[in-house]
Amino acid sequence: MDIDEVLPNFDLRNYTHLIRSLERNQITVVDLCTRDPKEIARICPLPSTDVQRLAKDVIEHLQRDVTNGLRKKRRATVAELEDGTTEDTPDGKRPKSITHKKDMISTLDPTFDKALGGGIIPGHLTELTGESATGKSTFVLNLLLSVQLPPPKGLGRAALYVSSEGPLNTKRLHQLLLHQPVYDDILPEERPSLDRVHAITVNSLEEQDQVLRYQLPIAVQRYNAGLVVVDSITMNFREHGTRPGAQLAERAAELANQGNMLRRIAIEHQVCVIVTNHVTDRIDNYQSSSPATTSSPAMSMHNLPPAVAQRRHEVQSLDHQQRFCTGWGDDKENTKHEHMKSPALGLAWANAVNARIVLKMESEQQEYVGGNIWRDKAKRRNLSVVFAPWAPPTNPPIRYEIAMQGLVAVAEPEESKEAVDEEHAYLLDEALWEDDEFP
Repeated sequence: MDIDEVLPNFDLRNYTHLIRSLERNQITVVDLCTRDPKEIARICPLPSTDVQRLAKDVIEHLQRDVTNGLRKKRRATVAELEDGTTEDTPDGKRPKSITHKKDMISTLDPTFDKALGGGIIPGHLTELTGESATGKSTFVLNLLLSVQLPPPKGLGRAALYVSSEGPLNTKRLHQLLLHQPVYDDILPEERPSLDRVHAITVNSLEEQDQVLRYQLPIAVQRYNAGLVVVDSITMNFREHGTRPGAQLAERAAELANQGNMLRRIAIEHQVCVIVTNHVTDRIDNYQSSSPATTSSPAMSMHNLPPAVAQRRHEVQSLDHQQRFCTGWGDDKENTKHEHMKSPALGLAWANAVNARIVLKMESEQQEYVGGNIWRDKAKRRNLSVVFAPWAPPTNPPIRYEIAMQGLVAVAEPEESKEAVDEEHAYLLDEALWEDDEFP
């Protein structure tokens, strides 16, 4: 039960007989606000009327907090007006436009930074997902160094690295430090150092929970960390994925708890929390030829033409909806040429992150050379921001390569129109069609 953390001023004296059972069944404040109190009373079990009264009081307390926050913000705006921080306009007086430069961690690549609205913003839980060999570890290792830079490229703070896939790759980290051109132009005392990167390895889900819950908040304060990297959040959960189906709900609750812990650390300590995630293959079923049926009167489709009913079912299906939040399939033109993937850990984890960055490797394509010979094309890697509170989705994706200095954006080669015209010029020759007869 996280009511003490979410609502520290909430009076629990009238509900002490409920708390132990709610904690045992991992009922959170979100559950009290969104789930049916009768369902919670049945799960725990507890008196239904008491659970209803608790849920009502929690919602009212949350509403008062929101109202008080808006009033404080309004009073602050009025205080600015009274302090003279105004400017004359044709319509009267208004507060002066003050530009607040946000603290952020630069990727040290101008193209990536532009797509991210300047860089990675503190106070958010950011997910970096992608297939193997797309450079996820290289991306986060580079941030372990750039966070140490003074503003505006960094935060001037240390970095923490929590790994579930092996020890920190110090050899690659040292390589990035030597080959990044940005570090050559700064003062020696401002140059990043491996001494300010603190790492720990977790080998089980229980150890991971222990580190994130107790050790990580202390380490952030002790080392004045500005960046926390968890590489990866998936590994230890996948080991528990072979459990019976009855324990899937327990795993989902653990995912939500770890997501809440990481977001709380990001907000309370104003640090960037970045987690890497794996991907899984996805089979889309929204093009199925059989429309779904439903017993809901509002959703009934028996009076609609089959084509309209099928289209409505496709739009409302999860397979269609998740195309816009996973990073794969959002462009319908390229969907049929793309191996569809989904970030691992499902919706339970997707709802826990604030931002998602996807690193993709294009599916291997072949081009016809002649006869029975096909030639493999070089694979291409792309980066895109799927969703983030501070940056719009990236369209089109940014092509990049993995270099000694890290991930480097490369310009898309423009296809020469003259070359295309020359290739098909013979089709425009009228003599080619003179002897052809059409029925």
